[in-house]
Amino acid sequence: MKLIDKKGKLFGKFNVIDIFVVLIVLVLAAGTYYKFGVMDKTSTAAAMEDVTYTVEIKCVRDYAFENVIKGDTLYDKASGNAIGQIVDIDFRPAKEVVEMLDGSAVMGEIENRYDVTLTVDAQAVVNNSGHFVNRTYELLVGSNKEFITKYFECEGQVGKIY
Repeated sequence: MKLIDKKGKLFGKFNVIDIFVVLIVLVLAAGTYYKFGVMDKTSTAAAMEDVTYTVEIKCVRDYAFENVIKGDTLYDKASGNAIGQIVDIDFRPAKEVVEMLDGSAVMGEIENRYDVTLTVDAQAVVNNSGHFVNRTYELLVGSNKEFITKYFECEGQVGKIY
């Protein structure tokens, strides 16, 4: 007895194409069961926690700095989603390395520029994977992002997360 006969039947009883179709349906059914029955569900009811983080902004012009206001909502420029509220603003004169005439280098202040640290409060889902503001925006220490408020736009780096 041949494994597959002239009509394409396995052991003379089953059609090979039918077996492949049944296998595909079984694999899809098993995948569906695993996805919806066994895997951890992505819950939209996950508990939100208060998270405070800092945003470091370098060399902000003085006239732009005047538009940074406590209480403003901070947005991610790429998505337009709100990612927290500014609760504190710390600033200091911006500095850079300046080469002197004798060839030495010193730290010098940049006129009319500030290094700014924004402290931002937000609601986030906190789990082993990280901090997710609005369930989707992942906060990563050291990541460079573009931020905007109602009157201010900048590129900054996420600092500490509390």
